[in-house]
Amino acid sequence: MDLISRIGAPVEIRLDAGNGKGKGVFATKDIPEGETVFNEVPLVSLQHLDNKASAVVCSRCLRFVGTVETQIGHKLKCLVEKLKGTAEKGEAAAHEEGGAGEAAAGPADGDATRDAEGSDGVDLEEALEAGERLAQIYAEVSNERIAALCEGSELLPMSSDFSLPQPVPCRRGCGDMYCSVACEDEAWRHHHCLLCTASAPASEAAGPSTSYSGASGSGAQAAEEAVEEVLGVRVDRRALAAFAAHAAETNEIFLLAAQVVASTLLKASRLLSEGGGTASDAAAVCGALAAAWRPYVYGWKRCWWEAVAVPEDVEDEDEFRGQLRELAYDSLQLLSAGLADPRFGPEVLRLEVYGSIVGLFELNNLGVAVASPVEDYFLAVDEMEEGPDKEPVAKLTQPLLDALDAEYAASAEATAFLALQSCINHSCDPACTAACDTGDRTATVLAQRDIKAGEEITLSYIDVSLSYRERQAELRDYGFVCRCERCKAEATAPRKKAAPGGKGGMRVGKRR
Repeated sequence: MDLISRIGAPVEIRLDAGNGKGKGVFATKDIPEGETVFNEVPLVSLQHLDNKASAVVCSRCLRFVGTVETQIGHKLKCLVEKLKGTAEKGEAAAHEEGGAGEAAAGPADGDATRDAEGSDGVDLEEALEAGERLAQIYAEVSNERIAALCEGSELLPMSSDFSLPQPVPCRRGCGDMYCSVACEDEAWRHHHCLLCTASAPASEAAGPSTSYSGASGSGAQAAEEAVEEVLGVRVDRRALAAFAAHAAETNEIFLLAAQVVASTLLKASRLLSEGGGTASDAAAVCGALAAAWRPYVYGWKRCWWEAVAVPEDVEDEDEFRGQLRELAYDSLQLLSAGLADPRFGPEVLRLEVYGSIVGLFELNNLGVAVASPVEDYFLAVDEMEEGPDKEPVAKLTQPLLDALDAEYAASAEATAFLALQSCINHSCDPACTAACDTGDRTATVLAQRDIKAGEEITLSYIDVSLSYRERQAELRDYGFVCRCERCKAEATAPRKKAAPGGKGGMRVGKRR
């Protein structure tokens, strides 16, 4: 297949892997233990929104940017802001409870829950812990030092040994950062020119291809400036901002699905133009769209609301799936308001297609973890030989390490879709592991034992150190029962101690 030849992997994809598993990946030659089977770059990836407080990375390749100092400052700043917010909510709730208590003779029977939760649902115990954690941070570092680190005005010893690329902002200034002009340009070309929420500068928006008439007044003028045309796609930046806000509030995977939609529309537009086709040529439009969609065919799944596993605490499955369908519908309506394409939109921007894209990530996404240079920096300080050289360094860095606590080791966490890896089946005794060792989102599949030609390439989707019952419970989220050799053996001997194993390879992380 063209995908395999592009990656250069000694494998083949078979449509029937046997045992009802569907397609699978098989070795075409003997692969010794420790050898790299293949490297693959995700077609799309997204840093988890709640991870942005822990890592400032390139929006495209997930490489850390800035300096060790700015990364540490950013971690502390975000940590302080989060803890302050939690503590202040707790104080406000406690104050309300105190005021109510003055008007009452005493707590009524059954009101003991107020000790743990305020009347507005605030977790008072969590708020108390946040206040204590905040005090711990301020005992080590001041706001002034945090600001100096963020601004880059404080330089730490040895930090030059951990140089990082300087951040390159999105050309529109939407807030996305990149590690280079090349990465910014590639992201813009791939999907961001359609999904960027920032309006075009006045000089750019004044061109004939970006102007839409019929509006009047300052509000209407601002709305008009937010609309432009990109490669035949009508883009409404305000509507895209509403879509992004909805995704942040409901399910961030919609942002990843939008990347698939945008990249498909853009590639189809370019292919149609390069082939000399027009919007009125139905065959040319269909061919361009099919070619643009081809990379995602490998991971095609059922609609999200059909594929997702039903949580154990859900009583009405039909209602639950209906709610997911409605949520996807709302998301698609917002995305469709932001992207209008009369050529390809009627096919791509359909609920069934959108739901299948989200379903693709439900069952085929890969967790990516890129190790932080902040962790490497503090480890280097710790490994210094005790003595007069280390003392002044530790005097500056130890308070920062104590303030960060476990946050010092927080990596960049993301979810991604890789076409070839999406075809690899699970095993609780996997032939391979997957890892990120290059400082970016590139995933490496590594043989963890000798693999014979014709043998299936497998990865573990879960933590394989779990017991048989625990593993099967975890795999219910993927919609199948594992019948690998290890599971078959343990199923017939349920009281036998589970075989030891490391954590699963489908969560990509830096090998130690």
